[in-house]
Amino acid sequence: MSKKDKRGVLGLNVVKDVMILLLSIAVIGVSIILALVSLRDAGIFTAGTVEQNQTTAIVNNISIATSDFFSNTGTIFSILVVVVIILAIAIIIGVVSRFGGGSKGSATSL
Repeated sequence: MSKKDKRGVLGLNVVKDVMILLLSIAVIGVSIILALVSLRDAGIFTAGTVEQNQTTAIVNNISIATSDFFSNTGTIFSILVVVVIILAIAIIIGVVSRFGGGSKGSATSL
């Protein structure tokens, strides 16, 4: 039996699973927003009812939240850059320690 060599993978399966999860959450979120907007605009709720007021309030809250999010993108991207740099350093250390096994003796001894 041969062991499967996984030296070059570096956790790509985990990254793929996380990306699929995030994309699934994004699709579900966009679907919910579109459903709420279409419910609000369809006119099926009587004006002034609790359902119409709640649907309008949810859509307005989402609109305000997205504008607040985009006003803070500088901070969010700065944090993201720091996280990416830390991950890059961790990956480089992992690759070097995996492939740089080292020699048995010291470099100064003859």
